[in-house]
Amino acid sequence: MTDAIADLLPLDPGGAASSISSSMPWARAAATFSNPATPIARFRRLKAVRDVVETVGPVDGRSYARKIRSWDPNRLADPKIAEIDLWGDPIRWPAILLGTPRAFSPTTLRYLATALWLKREGYVTENCHITEIGVGFGGLASMNAIVSNARTTMVDLPQVESLGKRMMTDLGLGNCCSCSDAPLPAGDRCFISNYAFTELSAQSQDEYLETWIRPASKGVIVSNAAMFSKSIGGRSDADLLSMLRTAGIQAISTQSSDLFSPADILCDVTLIHWNHNPSP
Repeated sequence: MTDAIADLLPLDPGGAASSISSSMPWARAAATFSNPATPIARFRRLKAVRDVVETVGPVDGRSYARKIRSWDPNRLADPKIAEIDLWGDPIRWPAILLGTPRAFSPTTLRYLATALWLKREGYVTENCHITEIGVGFGGLASMNAIVSNARTTMVDLPQVESLGKRMMTDLGLGNCCSCSDAPLPAGDRCFISNYAFTELSAQSQDEYLETWIRPASKGVIVSNAAMFSKSIGGRSDADLLSMLRTAGIQAISTQSSDLFSPADILCDVTLIHWNHNPSP
């Protein structure tokens, strides 16, 4: 498979006004590879994927590996984590460079570190339900299933949701996820968005607030609004806080978090969160 595959499907011209990624080759690649009949080999090496999802470099990968060694080092040798890393055959960096027992995709390490952090900080509890905005190929949803036995409702472009469902089904985790058109389960629910919510237009954010944020009892948004909000017509971090507080959600923000990588700090990423209970 080559990057030319991503050029075979039409773009979604109507989506460009609502989401940065909807009009990119990533969306076409997701449509192609969401089909279980399409071989997944080397999928995560496609430029279309590396431009949007498989984005973490070795410096940040080493940072995430350091966090994992501090929080739960045995996960680096977990066969299920290895299965996630093998899926789609990403580019892997050597163990000696990352400080890991074997070569890893740095993006896999970000997903694992994030799942561990979400559990450690009390956002994701054992067997809880998650609404994730912007699911990529399902990497974080898969990690949350393994780390916390959590079930994720995936909210994204339809073809991206299907791709995430395919990944989790391939890994034997298909019962731990559902697409956005499925009925919402009852019980405790956490809203999560790593970067994606702040890559939406203000109109889409308003719609997502009503549909997905309000039903959740707690939430966390990793915001890259400093980079993308102006280009997509979205909200700044201050505007996002105002939106949430006007809706009765007492969110707070910080630009200092032990989840952040060096790139997050360089890009002025902000953590917006509410109603969580950190582990002692």
